[in-house]
Amino acid sequence: MNLKITGMHDFKVSQGYSAETSGGILTMMDPSKAKDFISESKEKYGQTVWQVGKVVKGDRRAQILPDVETLNIKESPFEH
Repeated sequence: MNLKITGMHDFKVSQGYSAETSGGILTMMDPSKAKDFISESKEKYGQTVWQVGKVVKGDRRAQILPDVETLNIKESPFEH
């Protein structure tokens, strides 16, 4: 991921060091429940939800893979 915004502090998101979620909610759940959670969030609340990763056994470090896809979200249904 090579995303650079001029004038913005480098929070090292692409290296997996930042706790920023840009106002979103990051949650963990059993993978078998993810599909239903995504569908229900859209149907009941109109909120688009993405599955962004998985927890695996390792050395307790976050890793962002080289083929990561960056999504630019232009508007929120909750903005006034």
